[in-house]
Amino acid sequence: MAQYGNPDSMRQDALRRSREMQRRTPVPEPKPAAPVRGDFPPPAQPAVPPFPKELQGLLQGWDGERLALLALLYLLYREGADPRLLLAIGYVLL
Repeated sequence: MAQYGNPDSMRQDALRRSREMQRRTPVPEPKPAAPVRGDFPPPAQPAVPPFPKELQGLLQGWDGERLALLALLYLLYREGADPRLLLAIGYVLL
């Protein structure tokens, strides 16, 4: 590593090295664009299974926040979360 006496020589050396690296780097060639072939049909909608009627009536009056908390409670339960956390979320749902 060279010893530098002043900041200008360090700056000049850094500029020289960056230009050298840029010269060594190959420039990638642009890829040709894929040809467009007319109109595409709209994507098919995935089939959503019907929601059980028992749960439809049970969750009818719930807002989005309560449903999100219920989903979080279910996911945490499936992952084996701390029972105290599950009880706390259940309490907030009340």
